[in-house]
Amino acid sequence: MEENFLQAEPQTEVVMLISIGPVQEFIAQARKTRDLWFGSHLLSEISKEAARRLAEAHNARMIFPYIHKEKIAYGLDDLKVANKVLAIVPTNDPKAVALDVRRAVVTKWLGYANKAKEELGSGIIGPMWERQVKDFIEFYAVWSELESEEKYAEVLQQTEQLMAARKTLRDFRPNEPADLFGDDKSGLDSGRESVLKPSQYMSYAGFGIKHKETLDAISLVKRLSRFTVDKKEFKSVCDVAFQQFRDELGASRNQWMKTAVDEYYRDLKHKYGTALKLTGSDLQSYKSEMFYTSRVEEAVVELAAEMKKPINRVKQLEITQNILTSLEELYGKILKEPTPYYALVVGDGDRMGDALRKMKTPAEHQSFTEHLSGFASEVERIVFKDDIKGQMIYSGGDDLMALLPVHRCLAAAQEIRQAFTNTMTLALPDEDQRPTLSVGIAIVHMFEPLEDSLLIARAAEALAKVRRDELAIHFQKRSGSEEMRVSLPFSENPVNTIVKLQSLYRNRYISTSFAYGLRQLHAEYLDLKAHGSLQNEGMGELLYFEIRRLLLLKKPEFKSKDEIIKEVLSVFKGLEQTDSDRVKDPLVLLNRLAEQCVIAVTLEKVGGAYGTNDTNSTS
Repeated sequence: MEENFLQAEPQTEVVMLISIGPVQEFIAQARKTRDLWFGSHLLSEISKEAARRLAEAHNARMIFPYIHKEKIAYGLDDLKVANKVLAIVPTNDPKAVALDVRRAVVTKWLGYANKAKEELGSGIIGPMWERQVKDFIEFYAVWSELESEEKYAEVLQQTEQLMAARKTLRDFRPNEPADLFGDDKSGLDSGRESVLKPSQYMSYAGFGIKHKETLDAISLVKRLSRFTVDKKEFKSVCDVAFQQFRDELGASRNQWMKTAVDEYYRDLKHKYGTALKLTGSDLQSYKSEMFYTSRVEEAVVELAAEMKKPINRVKQLEITQNILTSLEELYGKILKEPTPYYALVVGDGDRMGDALRKMKTPAEHQSFTEHLSGFASEVERIVFKDDIKGQMIYSGGDDLMALLPVHRCLAAAQEIRQAFTNTMTLALPDEDQRPTLSVGIAIVHMFEPLEDSLLIARAAEALAKVRRDELAIHFQKRSGSEEMRVSLPFSENPVNTIVKLQSLYRNRYISTSFAYGLRQLHAEYLDLKAHGSLQNEGMGELLYFEIRRLLLLKKPEFKSKDEIIKEVLSVFKGLEQTDSDRVKDPLVLLNRLAEQCVIAVTLEKVGGAYGTNDTNSTS
């Protein structure tokens, strides 16, 4: 039974702010997408436990997250919580409250850690595991007395300043040395040693641990979440990239290709079903790794380890070679391969601090955070929709991260942004300037390390936040031969423009050379302007006719001049209105249009609306 900290004597109220970590580095340290998801899920669950403890044991009025008392009785499974917890607590001993919440948080964390340890049994270095687990949680709590609700905004600001000051202080904990000098460092966190025993790697394969992979205790808690957390199968980057191929084969015109793919997979199950755990009875549930030549060998090792009687390494290599031969025959027949690229999407609210500082009362703040919780749920609904089929990593408040198929990422980003706009309209109906959402999209190869992919996505998000309310896209081929980085205002409907340009490219009205010709045109005119050879007046109309000339120069022979002008030039009409307040510099608009054209062509090549003929090689 939980302790009850309610006291008989008159109590003061305090605004208590709790921050739990580590955050970004903990989430980012991942090799598999489930590791990435579980990092954010774990922090959310731990923060949720802090909120639950405050509400139940200390009768706190929860601000962030906002929790109805009656909702606690029904469970908080669907609640999305960031790593910050804010509440008004009636107490004469706030330190005791904070320590009690900390105990609850640590207990919650140890529950996850102990389950992972039980799965691994004697396959870990025990003392090192205990040391790493014990030192993991970062817990900060600050509070300020709330004399009256009229002073809420002032007291909240003071409390946030206290938290900022507290985080500047370092905790110096006594160091417990490792067992041996020169212990292997974790491959995901070089600040911690690996707790895996070199002699036990055969037994690790069933947990998705590669041969000679070195992992610390915290990384193992994430890796083993598939066995310790009741959650359905989680999509890998391979699954997300493969979704475009699934969608394409689902089209009626491609029924013959689907038939060939079905025959290939049925043949795999018939030949190797006793050696490999090959699940899947239809196109939507096939093991995606079996369709990528670069992933087959690793998949065979993992799927063999999941069987009761694992096969030896020689047999695994034999099966791998046979599958690769069958896969080569399949692609030789259908002349189509799935894209190896997927989209990592991150988003963050703009000017959220300004909006929060305008909250005068706890009730206003509670209403606002309740709307944010609704937005988080809506983002999850969008990502998992049947016409998108992405994978949610996290969605808490105004912060989000998801994996999306390349051919659906733009539509999803636009829908998420619209959902945020709708949420802010409901949450702040009387405000003229409401928070907006900046979104960053990284188009990355499935072989790109997840940590690196996340850095690319974060860089795109930072680019979008320079001017705010923008969509930034960053694409770099795995070979490093081509890079694309651009940020576009949502107010100019960039997604609609890119989708239109994709259609034009797909139907061969525009070409790759036209897209890059636009880039070159912008560079030439930018140089002319820099040398004083060009004036803004009339430049928009001049550029419009330059584009018309370039378009006709690059047109395919089988398209008529009238067809090209009718279908394509409407996209560039805006250049003639660049004297408006919206865009004063026509070169700025030309640059945006050129980059959108390059984006459209690139997306089509790596898995656009209907797929690609590109191979899945790592180059």
